[in-house]
Amino acid sequence: MPSFLDIVVHTPLWVWPLMAFVVWSGIQALKPRTIALWRLAILPAVGLVLSLVGIAQAAQPGMAAAGWAVALLAGLPLGHVLGRRRAVRRLEDGRLEMAGGWFMLVFGLSIFAVRYALGVLFGVMPALKAEPLWIVLSGGVGGIVAGIGIGWLAGVCLRTLSPTPSPWVRRAMLGLRVGLGSLLLAVVGAFGAVIVLSSPGTLPRLPAGDSLPGFDSWNKAEIPGVRQITARDGAPLTYRLYAGAKDRAVVLVHGSSGASISMHKLAQALQAAGATVYSISLRGHGGSGTTNGDTSYKHQLDDDLVDFVQATSLSGPRIHRTLIGFSSGGGFVLRTASGPNRAIFDDYLAISPFIAQDSPTSRPASGGWVSVAVPRVVALSILDGFGLPWFQGLPVVRFATAAEPSVNRTPVYSFRLSAGLQLVRDWRGALAGIDRPTMVMVGGNDELFYADRYKPLFADLNPRIAVTVEPGFGHLDMITDPKACAAVARLWRQMVDGGL
Repeated sequence: MPSFLDIVVHTPLWVWPLMAFVVWSGIQALKPRTIALWRLAILPAVGLVLSLVGIAQAAQPGMAAAGWAVALLAGLPLGHVLGRRRAVRRLEDGRLEMAGGWFMLVFGLSIFAVRYALGVLFGVMPALKAEPLWIVLSGGVGGIVAGIGIGWLAGVCLRTLSPTPSPWVRRAMLGLRVGLGSLLLAVVGAFGAVIVLSSPGTLPRLPAGDSLPGFDSWNKAEIPGVRQITARDGAPLTYRLYAGAKDRAVVLVHGSSGASISMHKLAQALQAAGATVYSISLRGHGGSGTTNGDTSYKHQLDDDLVDFVQATSLSGPRIHRTLIGFSSGGGFVLRTASGPNRAIFDDYLAISPFIAQDSPTSRPASGGWVSVAVPRVVALSILDGFGLPWFQGLPVVRFATAAEPSVNRTPVYSFRLSAGLQLVRDWRGALAGIDRPTMVMVGGNDELFYADRYKPLFADLNPRIAVTVEPGFGHLDMITDPKACAAVARLWRQMVDGGL
C-alpha cells in the first residue's frame, strides 16, 4: 500500500491548480456578491460533466449508468431544497444579488474529493474497477453530486421569481423546467433500457457442469418416484424419498439447473449410511412451483423449506435433521445456516458450495458455467433496495447447457430465484455469523470453483466451519462418483455421531 507522500507525489500536476480554483471560487461565495447566472452554473456543470466522464470510463458503462441515474434522482430534491434556502434577488441587468453561503465551497470540494479519492483507490487497487459493486458505487457517487448541483441551481433560480416575473425570467424558468424534465425522462429511460435490453448471454455447453457422469449406466428402476407436498401458496413441492432410519433425516438439495434426480447417487450413499433422505426439487425445478426457473418472490425458497419440514413431519423432537446441498444448493445450505430459519436443522453440510460472485472461491463465470446479465441484476437490485420488487421475474442467469426447460432441467433463472438461492449481499458477515454445526466439502479438481481457497476463506471468516478437500474429484464427481459419495456419507455420519 503506497504512503500518503507517494500518492501526493504521483498526483498529476493539473490537479492542484484545479483544487486551488475550486477553493478560491468557494471562498468567494462565502461573501455577498453579484454574479451572472452563467457563472453560477459553472460548478454544477462541472459536476455533471465529470460524472458523465466517469460513466464513460467505467469497465461496464451500463452498470455505472444505472447507479448514476438512481443517485441523480435522489440528489435533485436535496439540492433543490438547499437552493431554495439561499437569499437571492435578480437585478434589472439580469445578474443575481446573492447572500454568502457555504454551499459552493463544500460542493466544489466534494466534486474534487470524490474524483480524487476514486482515482487513488482504483490506482492502488485496479481490480476494483471490474467489481460490480464498485462500478455502481462510482457511478452513484457521481450521480448524487451532479443531482445536488443541478437541483441547487434550479432552487436558486426559482428564488428569483417575483409575483409577476418578466417575460425573460418566465422563458428562462420554462427552459430550465423543460431541461430538467427532459433530463429526468432521459434518466428514467436509460434505467428502463438497462432493465429491458440487458439479458444473460448464451454459452457453449460445459460438460463439467452439465452432464452427470455415468448417468446412462444408472439402474433407473432404483430411482424412487416423485412425491409432493403443498406449499403455503398451494403450489406443489416435489421430492424423492429414500427410506432409512426414522430418527436421522437428511434433506438433500440439488445444484444449479438440476432437480432431485441429479442427487440420486449421493442419496443412495446417505441412505446406506443410515439416513432417511428427502431429495427435494427447489421451486422452479423438477415440477416444484408453477413456473420453470422462477419463484413468486425473493424469499420464497426459504418459506418453502419451512413448509417442507412441517408437511413431512420432520419437525419432531426425536429426529436429527441435516440439510445437505451441492453447488448452488450448497450456497442455499449456507444461506439457511446463517439465516432466520437456522434452527430448523441440527447441522449443515455444504458440498462444493457457490459462495458469491466476488468470493475468492469463484472462478470467472463459474468456470464458464454461468452467464449473468450484470447490468440488469444491478438495476433490479437498486429497485429492490428502494422496496420496489419490480420486474424480478426477468431472466438474469443462463447456464452452459443445451437442455431445454423440462421437469428435470432449468437452464435459466429469474432475478428472484437466483437471489433466493444465494447468501445475502454481506456474505462475509453471514458466514462469520453461522453458529450451527456446519461443514464444507469440495473436490480437489473442481472445475467451477477454486478448491484450495475454501480452507483459507473459512479459516478467516469462521474457524468453527471445517473444510474437507477430497483430492482427485471434479465438480459433478462429488454427487455421482461412488467414492466421493461415500466420503460425503462418512462426513455426515461423523457430524451426526460426533455431534460436531
